[in-house]
Amino acid sequence: MIILILLLVLLSLSGCSLEASSPNLDSFKVLTYNVQNLMDATLDGTEYEEYKPSESWNTEAYHQRLKKVSEVLVNRKIGVCDVLVLQEVENARVVSDLLERHLARKGYCWYATASEKGGAISVAVISREKPERIMVHDVPGARPVIEAIFDTKYGDIALFAVHAKSQIGKENETEALRLEMARTVTSATKKDSERLILVCGDFNEDPDAYFQGNGRQTALIETRFSQARSYMDTGSLGITGLRDEVYADVWYNPFLDTKKQQETPGSCYFSGQWHCYDQFLGNGLLFDRKGWDYDSCQVVAPSFCSNPDGTPFAWKVSCKSGVSDHYPVLLTLLKTL
Repeated sequence: MIILILLLVLLSLSGCSLEASSPNLDSFKVLTYNVQNLMDATLDGTEYEEYKPSESWNTEAYHQRLKKVSEVLVNRKIGVCDVLVLQEVENARVVSDLLERHLARKGYCWYATASEKGGAISVAVISREKPERIMVHDVPGARPVIEAIFDTKYGDIALFAVHAKSQIGKENETEALRLEMARTVTSATKKDSERLILVCGDFNEDPDAYFQGNGRQTALIETRFSQARSYMDTGSLGITGLRDEVYADVWYNPFLDTKKQQETPGSCYFSGQWHCYDQFLGNGLLFDRKGWDYDSCQVVAPSFCSNPDGTPFAWKVSCKSGVSDHYPVLLTLLKTL
C-alpha cells in the first residue's frame, strides 16, 4: 500500500512570544506524548464515530479538551521544551488551534503533521525553532514517520517521530506493521549517521517485547539475545541499555538502562498491566562528549493526569473527563563542549 501524506504543514505563527519561558540554552529537551484522540468538532469524514459533531461533542467540548492537553504540555514538571512530539492528534488544524490558543505564548511556533491516507489520527512535531528540514517517510500499510532536522549551536539533531501500529488485532499482523515501521526508520537513519539521532514516539511495543513474545521476531529487540543480529538484518531495531554497546545500528534505550530507574512503572497502563510503549532511542553520539550528550529520560506523571492508584487518568469522550491513557516522556540533552 502506498501512503499518501494528507497533511504536511510547516507554519510560523505570527505574534509568537517567549513569555518568561526561555529554555535553558545549555540543554535540549524533547517530549513525546500520546494525547489519546485529540479531535476537533469539524466533520471531515475520517474521524472516529464518537467525534462526529453532535450535542455531546461540539466546539465547546473540543476547546475544553485542548485546554486540558495544553496544561500537560506546559506543566512545571516538564518546563519549556525545544520539541514536542505528539501522537493521536486528528490533523494540522488541531495542532494549529493548540498553538494559537495555548502554546504560542510559550514560543512554540513551528509544526508539521503527517497521517496515513484515510487515517483518523496524525503524528505531529512542534518546535520553538524552525527545523532546517522536514521530510516524511512512508511506511507501507501504517502511519508515516516524520523526520525533522534541527541545526543547533552544539550540532545537528535528527529527530524521527513515530507512532507504530497498535496491539489491537492479530498478533502476527500487527507485529508485521511495526516491523515495517522499524525498517523505514533503519533506512531513513542510515544517511544521518554523522548526526545525533533521536527516534521517539509511541512504539506500541515494550523494550523487552522479544522476551515477552516467545521467540517471534519483534520490531524492537535487545542485543543481548542471540537472535538479535539476524533479526536486525531483517528489520528489527537493535536496542540496549548499555552505553558502551551503542554503535552503528545499535540504539540506546533509556528504559533498558538499569542505572536509570523510573519513578513510574511505565508510560501507559492497559488491561491491568504497565507498558513502556512511549520511548526514545538514540545513536552513539549521545555519549561522544562533543556536543549534546544524554542527561536523562523520565516518565512525567502530573497529579491531575493520574487516577488515585497512580495509573494514567484516561480520556473518556462519553463523559468528557480524563486526560490521556498515556503519560508524557521527557528526554533531556546537555551540552558538553
